[in-house]
Amino acid sequence: MDSGFLEGPIPGMSLTTEPGNRPWENPPMIVDVDKAIEYYRDRILNKENHDAVLDILERGVPVQTLANVLQTGAVMKNIHTLDVGFLVMPVIEELIMLVADAYEINYMVSKEDEIRKIGVSPRQARLAVQEASKRIKDVKEELPIEEKPVMKGLMARKEMLLEEE
Repeated sequence: MDSGFLEGPIPGMSLTTEPGNRPWENPPMIVDVDKAIEYYRDRILNKENHDAVLDILERGVPVQTLANVLQTGAVMKNIHTLDVGFLVMPVIEELIMLVADAYEINYMVSKEDEIRKIGVSPRQARLAVQEASKRIKDVKEELPIEEKPVMKGLMARKEMLLEEE
């Protein structure tokens, strides 16, 4: 079992170190959207990183998900802020698709592409469940109503015996 989750910071740990030692205690390295675009352009278009990007896309991970992982990781490393990450997301997605197109790799842009690929929309699934519910109600109405068994004998409750008389 991977014990990586046990190696994370514990609550209050930031109070036991010198101020400024943690990434979130310092200002981000990039605060400008243009510089963030340059950062991602250099990383994604670097040929050394192409294999990793292409492997992820070939496994069926959507481009939007990969872009979100990249920008969230950069926020966690304090490279840029979350708002800058949201602003550069479309650029990250386009860069990833550019690399995939260059290597002629098929990819999904978003999770909705996978839904379209399967062929069942959430609306169609909801309608199917509603139809199944109606059929179940119809079957329940057609079933004969079971009568309660009559309790007799020494161990029968008194209330049951009184109802019969």
